[in-house]
Amino acid sequence: MPSDYPHLLAPGRIGAMELRNRIVMSPMETMYGTPEGHPSERTIAHFATRAAGGVGLVTVGATGIDPEHPETPGGLQIGEDRAVAAHRRLVDAVHEHGARIQPQLVHAGPDGLGPELFGVTSIGPSVIGSYLTGRPSAEATKEQIAAVLDRFRAAAGRVREAGYDGLELHAAHGYMFLGSFLAPQRNRRGDRYRGTSLEGRIRVVLEALAAIRSEVGPDFPVTLRVSGYERVAAGRPIGDTAAMAPLLVAAGVDAFHVSGGVIDRLVTGMVNAADDGDGLNVGGAAAVRQAVDVPVIAVGRLHDPALAERVLAEGRADFVALGRPLLADPDLPRRLAGWDGGAASVRRCISCENCIDTLEERLAAECAVNPLTGHELELVRPTAAARRVVVAGGGPAGLETAWRAAAAGHEVVLLEATDRLGGALVDACAVHPENRPYLDWLLARVAASTVDVRSGTPAEAAVVRALDPDLVVVATGGRLVLPDLAGADLPQVVAGITPGRPPEGRRVAVVGGRLAAVEWCETLARAGRLVTLLHPGPELAPEFGAKRRTEHMDRLDRLGVTVHVGCEVRAVTAEGVAWTPAHGTARVLPADTVVLAGEMVADPAVRDRLVAALPGVDVRMVGEANGNGLIRGASADAARLVATL
Repeated sequence: MPSDYPHLLAPGRIGAMELRNRIVMSPMETMYGTPEGHPSERTIAHFATRAAGGVGLVTVGATGIDPEHPETPGGLQIGEDRAVAAHRRLVDAVHEHGARIQPQLVHAGPDGLGPELFGVTSIGPSVIGSYLTGRPSAEATKEQIAAVLDRFRAAAGRVREAGYDGLELHAAHGYMFLGSFLAPQRNRRGDRYRGTSLEGRIRVVLEALAAIRSEVGPDFPVTLRVSGYERVAAGRPIGDTAAMAPLLVAAGVDAFHVSGGVIDRLVTGMVNAADDGDGLNVGGAAAVRQAVDVPVIAVGRLHDPALAERVLAEGRADFVALGRPLLADPDLPRRLAGWDGGAASVRRCISCENCIDTLEERLAAECAVNPLTGHELELVRPTAAARRVVVAGGGPAGLETAWRAAAAGHEVVLLEATDRLGGALVDACAVHPENRPYLDWLLARVAASTVDVRSGTPAEAAVVRALDPDLVVVATGGRLVLPDLAGADLPQVVAGITPGRPPEGRRVAVVGGRLAAVEWCETLARAGRLVTLLHPGPELAPEFGAKRRTEHMDRLDRLGVTVHVGCEVRAVTAEGVAWTPAHGTARVLPADTVVLAGEMVADPAVRDRLVAALPGVDVRMVGEANGNGLIRGASADAARLVATL
């Protein structure tokens, strides 16, 4: 039957490189590399999995040309001959699955960790501070620029030697060496590389292209990654990219990869949140496409395959680059072609920013909805022997465990005490709609599996015993602990977060700072309530990393929610809340309703009862019952448990 995605699935070409479809894996930092910056077995497994999933072109994230100027620890480099063999193994693994592959060549310039790791001085167009460390760079001399250009030339030769199908040159986002020269706000030079003219800003990129072409010749495919619009005060004007595109084609660019924004500490302008909207760089890509005759790749929140298809159908771009969607579902391309339930079975990215936050927290990219991302080697294992598994609880951890165990060949019975699957994730979707695609996907996955779902059936010892399990997995969720406050029994007090029962009155005080409390405040404010968030702890939403947390802070600000952290909440009164702000004096906050959000803690009670009643039966816990809350805790616990069976 005809595909619903004829443009996405059509073959394409970039220079001499033929691609099986128009889907490109966007370059993303993973930090999976070896200490030397070479592709590791983990790197190879990660990209080979996406190649097996049907992507047309894999673009490996920032690959340095100078080992002494890395952008990140664990980042890749091809700046020395001894790196070639490891890169060749990566290329061979991707080619084995029919995809093409190219590295994204970079010199970290002012934004590298050379000063911290190797004691060398960072260089850039001007004396500018690193977005990551704040340490200022030195202004590159003409001799240093020439040396960097020679490194680009040598690295391009190694790229070809390793068997790559092409290369991408990174000059986007106003950072690293080439991107900084293109950014007026960072390029303060007064010589021929001056930042005050298009000709000056583009000169070093033209020279880098000339150096690369001198090494690899005219037929080796070269893509240029560039910001269509920098979206920052004093940044490159919106028309500049299209204006300079013909000059870049003449210098040897075979395709443009048009992103947007500039770098910052939390990459908010590069890796965009749901609030930024979808397809936000398509206009910039279309402008370039109107100015040149080479292919253009659009990137940036093209999470919906229907939107990506429309961008190509309307002629706004020739290819689309998908980053986070391929972390969430490496099989997305072949699902669009009809495999395993087709497009309806795609596991969608929910824009939770876990992949960015884990780079900070764990120095490795991970995905909340796909716990196998970055863990393909240890979590993808054959089943030793089929077992009879009883899963207690139909929330996210229970659903993940159930479908994964069934897919691995085990006989699974899922017991849910209520008449509704989804657990706490149902309420989480009500206050944060971006979660909904994951819940829908989980429910569909379980429905399509061999899992025996028994709703309205609590996991009582007698019920579980009758099922004669080899393993019982307790996924019954955590326990809500409410603050012990005088006046908590007053009628205007609501215990816990109740999306199905909004509080009465216009003035609402929410006590507690867990993520669910923050999202509930956003929901109430959108509904027109005057909301105050009172959190005695030191930090809001501690369950998440800095990027996701900052995005919520921005939402609270836009919605007019007042926030107090490190305050003392003493009591609920008839007038509102008796409290003391940090470093302030005692006062009363007027409120029509007071919501005690409470804190979720691990709850081993069900596990303990089953262990006592079923001696000899293996009983384990996953998810919030085990103290690992949120989607990322539920999915990771489930995948790790099933991998041990």
